[in-house]
Amino acid sequence: MLNWLLSHSPLLYLTQSIWRDEAFSILSASRPLSFIFQNLGIEPPLYYVLLHFWMKLFGTSEIAARSLSFLGFGFATVMVIYWAEKIFKRHWLAWYLPLLFFVNPMLLYYAFEVRTYGWFMFFAVLSFFAYLQKRWRLLIVANVLGFYNHTYMVFVPLSQALYWVIMNRQKILRFQWRAVFRQQEVRSFFVIFALMIPWAVRIIRQSVYLTHTWYFPVDIHLVKSVLGNMFVGYEGTPWYLWKYTAYLSLVLFGLFLFSLKPKTTRRRNLFFFLMAVVPLTLVIGVSFVKPLFVNRYLIPVSIAEVFLVVAAIAAMKRKFFQYLTAAGFLIFSVGFNFWYPALHAKVNIRKTFQEVNALRGKQDVVLAQSPLVFFESIYYSADPKRVYLYNPGHVAFPVYVGSALVSASQMALTYPPYPMRGFLIHEDGTFDIVYATPMGAASKNE
Repeated sequence: MLNWLLSHSPLLYLTQSIWRDEAFSILSASRPLSFIFQNLGIEPPLYYVLLHFWMKLFGTSEIAARSLSFLGFGFATVMVIYWAEKIFKRHWLAWYLPLLFFVNPMLLYYAFEVRTYGWFMFFAVLSFFAYLQKRWRLLIVANVLGFYNHTYMVFVPLSQALYWVIMNRQKILRFQWRAVFRQQEVRSFFVIFALMIPWAVRIIRQSVYLTHTWYFPVDIHLVKSVLGNMFVGYEGTPWYLWKYTAYLSLVLFGLFLFSLKPKTTRRRNLFFFLMAVVPLTLVIGVSFVKPLFVNRYLIPVSIAEVFLVVAAIAAMKRKFFQYLTAAGFLIFSVGFNFWYPALHAKVNIRKTFQEVNALRGKQDVVLAQSPLVFFESIYYSADPKRVYLYNPGHVAFPVYVGSALVSASQMALTYPPYPMRGFLIHEDGTFDIVYATPMGAASKNE
């Protein structure tokens, strides 16, 4: 039973093999703080600083490192519990909202990654709460810290500013500028964007080095499926889900519009509607010219979707439809969390290195066949100092993969001379034993 849960439930996300970006996070956060602030390019520093001290306390194992991200998600969930009680009082939706938030497949998957996403969720929830509760100092803190945790947090205050313009359009059209600038929201936005400028300037300067990126162009399939994709965390694996996430997108969009029907909650629900639609519209729109879309970078959209689903349920007059819709989304989310993990697992590099570490001798080396498996190789190798990137073509290490952590001394241009052996690690988790002899290179497949 335990083995099944570890491979067919969200527990897999906690215990599975570390993948490239997670290994990058761990290796970066293991460096001195001065390195984190000076050498990580466009990567905001906050999460790496937190992880730096977290690993000093709890170590660098998969579970230890991932626990920091889950802590951020846990704080976000506690925030939603507190907020749901304020919104729904003693109504059963007061406990349903945080439950649906916690089991949302998109949020739960990224809550375990050794990346910025768990804390991205916390700062986004905190920002939503602060704005609607008119807690302006908290709004500034949440948005600024969120931006220095993940750059795409900028779309949250941008969406909030658009919401404010819509709510105050009469004053703006009548040119009542004194009344406009007296409002705390406006002053808060000025402070927020002013404090974002230093890192925005750094991003602009560093972006010239990103001649190649990990972004992929968007197409009509993404546009039709994006709301569903953002709800379940689908990125194209398995390939046949595109049609179904498109159907889910239609259902979600219909519910989002329906949530705007009641006049008593329209202002609040419009806020969440804009938090979901505006970032997607901006990023996907720009991505037709310059690709910028990555679903996990828009996690606040998924958060807004959860709130909108619950808002739509609350807007239903008949309890039967409320219960039916609520049960349907909860059962779907929980069921998806048990069906999808096995299809969304990372390559098991950990298992590869269990074998490699048992076979290699003291003089043997590890050769990563690609930059895309280099950091995992360092992380899992019993001797990280003897891990090299096999690079006979002298190809520059991609900046977007993490060139800040790589030096020329870590490049191997040839196989090691026999009797020294090299364990050549491939992206799919297989490896070859390779070495050079007077007669030429030799290899043994494993």
